[in-house]
Amino acid sequence: MDDIQVSSKLVVSDATAAMAFMVDVLDALPGPVHRSGGAVQHASVTVAGRAFSLKDADAHDPVPTPGAIVEVTCASPDSLAQRAIAHGAAVLIPVSDQPYGARAGRLVDPWGTQWLLTTPVRDV
Repeated sequence: MDDIQVSSKLVVSDATAAMAFMVDVLDALPGPVHRSGGAVQHASVTVAGRAFSLKDADAHDPVPTPGAIVEVTCASPDSLAQRAIAHGAAVLIPVSDQPYGARAGRLVDPWGTQWLLTTPVRDV
C-alpha cells in the first residue's frame, strides 16, 4: 500500500481567487490548474511543504456548509491573522491566549473556508 496518498480537497465558489488568497496570505506555492468549461476541476497548492487541492463548486460538489476548517500552526498567529484580514478574511474568534497552552484564533475567508491559526501547544 505504499502508493496511497491522502490530502484534503477544498470545494469553493472561486478556486482561482481562493488560491490567490493562499499565495498572498500563506506564501503558498500554486500548482497546476485543470479546467473544464472554464471551471476549475482540480488545482493544487502547497503550503509549508503540504499539498492539497481545490475545485470550483458545481452540481456534484456544492460548497459545504459550514466550510472546511484548515489548521495552520505558526510562530505568530496574530500577524498571519492580520494578513488574512487584509485580504478579505473575517474574524470568527479573535486570536488570544487559550487555556490549553496555545495562542489561537479562527477566521473565515471569502469562500467559506475557516482558518484556525495557532501556535504550538505548550504545557500550562
